[in-house]
Amino acid sequence: MNLQSFWQYPAKDILNELRSTDTGLSAAEAAIRLAAAAGKKKEQPQLLKDIILFFSQFKSPLTLLLVAAVILSAFLGERSDVFIILFILLSTGIMSFLQERNAGIAVEKLKSILRSKVKVQRNGQTTLVFAEEIVSGDILLFSAGDIIPADCLLLEENDLHVNEATLTGETYPAEKEVVVLAASTVMSKRTNVLFEGTSVVSGTGKAVAVLTGKDTVFGTISASLSKPPEETAFEKGIRKFGYLLMQITIVLAIIILAVNIYFGRPLIESLLFGLALAVGMAPELLPAIMTVAMSAGSKRMAKQKVVVKKLSAIQNLGEINLFCSDKTGTLTEGVLQISSTPGVDGNENDVVKQMAFLNASFETGFSNPMDDALRMLKDVSTEGYKKMAEIPYDFIRKRLSIVVEKEAEIKLISKGAINNIVSICDKVLLPGGTIASIETSRKNIEDLYQQYSSKGFRTIGVCYKVCSEKIKLTKEDETQMIFAGFVLLVDPIKEGVIEVIKELNNNGVQLKIITGDNKLVAGYIGEKIGLHKIIIISGSELAKMSPEALVIQVQKANVFAEIEPQQKREYHQSPSQSREHSGLYGRWHQ
Repeated sequence: MNLQSFWQYPAKDILNELRSTDTGLSAAEAAIRLAAAAGKKKEQPQLLKDIILFFSQFKSPLTLLLVAAVILSAFLGERSDVFIILFILLSTGIMSFLQERNAGIAVEKLKSILRSKVKVQRNGQTTLVFAEEIVSGDILLFSAGDIIPADCLLLEENDLHVNEATLTGETYPAEKEVVVLAASTVMSKRTNVLFEGTSVVSGTGKAVAVLTGKDTVFGTISASLSKPPEETAFEKGIRKFGYLLMQITIVLAIIILAVNIYFGRPLIESLLFGLALAVGMAPELLPAIMTVAMSAGSKRMAKQKVVVKKLSAIQNLGEINLFCSDKTGTLTEGVLQISSTPGVDGNENDVVKQMAFLNASFETGFSNPMDDALRMLKDVSTEGYKKMAEIPYDFIRKRLSIVVEKEAEIKLISKGAINNIVSICDKVLLPGGTIASIETSRKNIEDLYQQYSSKGFRTIGVCYKVCSEKIKLTKEDETQMIFAGFVLLVDPIKEGVIEVIKELNNNGVQLKIITGDNKLVAGYIGEKIGLHKIIIISGSELAKMSPEALVIQVQKANVFAEIEPQQKREYHQSPSQSREHSGLYGRWHQ
C-alpha cells in the first residue's frame, strides 16, 4: 500500500496498514512509535551548531588570504601586523557569527510560540498531547480553531471546514467529507484529507494520522527550506575576487623573487621580501567593511520586521531580475470583501444587498469569510426584522436559508452556489421590482455568472419568497423562490502593491505570480496589478510538460495558477541563472 497517496484507500484499509483501530493506539504503542521516529532524526547539539557556524565565517578565499597573511607575518616576525590582521579577522567573524546565530534563535523562538496541543484517543480515552508527539496511527479529534498536526485521513465529520490557505492559497475554507478519491486527485480536491499546518474553521471531525513530520506535505517543504542554502551571487563574486587576489599575489611574489635572485640578491632576503609583498597586498579591512555594511542593512530590515538569517543574502537582492510572488495575502489582502450586489440586469440592486445582509446577519452556523464580508455592508440594517427559523448550510444543498419577519410580512431568504439557488427558483426579480418567470432571464443569469467568474469574482446567488403564514422551516420549503441577483466577492489588492510593481519594472525586475487559486482569479489579479499580455499555465499543465518544453513555456508565462506547494518547491529559478534567463528554470536542485 502506498501511504503517500493514502486518500485513494478506504479508512478500514488505512487503519489495518497502520496497525490501528478507530479507538486509537495505546499509550505504550504511541511511545514506541514516537521513540522510533525520534531515532531517525539527526539533531545536532547546539554547541556543535555554533562551532560549525563560527568556522563557516572564515571559509571564503578572501578570508583565507588574510589567514595566510597572518601566518606569513608571524613567520617574518611582524608582530604588529599579526595582531592587527588577526583582530580584524576575529572581529568580523564574530560579528557575522552573532548576527546569524541571533537570527536563528529568533526563528526558533517563533517556532516555540506556535507549539500547540491536540486531542487524541489513547487507551480508548481522549487526551491532550503536544502536536509534535503525534504518531502514525493516532486517532485525532478536531473542532473549530484546532491546528492539524499531521496529514490525516478523515473518518467522521460534521460540517467540517478547514482553512488551507497556507498550502493552496485559497481564502475560502475547504469543505471536507468522508470519501475515497483517485490517486491522481490534486491537493485542492482532496476533500477526505486534513493537511498538517492547516486549521479547522468550523465543524467537528475525527481522523487518523497517516503521515507525520518530514513525510507530510508541509514537512517536505520545511525540510527543503532547512537544507544548506545555495551560494549567493554575492558570495560567488567574493570567492572569485579572492581567488584572483591569491593568484595575483602568488604570481607577483614569484616574479619578484625570481628578479631578485637574477640580480644576485641573497636568497633569504629575496624570499622575505616576496612574502612581505604578499602580506601587503592582502585587503585586511575589506571583510570588516562588508560585514559592517551588511549588518547595518540587516538592522534596517529588522525595523521592518524582517529576520535576516544570512548577511550575504542582503547583497544578493541586487542580483534579482525576476520576482516570483504568491497572490493570497501577498499581492492581495487575503480577506474577502463585497465588490457589488447586482441584479439580473448587472446593475447594483438594493434588494439583493438587503437580502444578503439579512441572511448573513441572522445565520448562526460556522463563521466564514463570505458572511463576515456581508456583515460589513453599509446602508443596510436588521432594524425591525426578527429571525424566525434557519436551515444551516450543507454540502448537498450548498445554500443557507433563514426566515425573517417584519411588520407581519414573513420572508424566506436563501443564498448559496448559483446553480443550487437557480434550481429552486421559478421567478426572477426584474429592475423596477416587477416579478417574471425565470425562463425569461435564465440565459442572462448564466451569461452574467460566466462574465463575473471570468473577472475573478467569487459569485453566489440570492433568492427569496414571501410566506403567507409563519412556517416551521424545512428543506422542502426551499421551492418556488424568486431569484433576486448576485453577490460578488473579491480578495482586494493590497494598498501600495501596484506602485511597488511599477518600481520593480522600472528597476528591470520582472514579476511572475505563482498561486494555488484558479486560473480566472489569478489572471484577473494579474491584469489589475499591471501585468501585460497575461499568459497562464496551470499546475496540471506544468506537471505534464517535458523539461525542454518547461524551460521555454515558463519564460513566456507570467501567471502560474492552481499550483500545489510541492510544485512551487520543484520548479524554481537557480540564482546562478538569474542573468541568463528571465523565467523560471529547470527543476528543483540544491
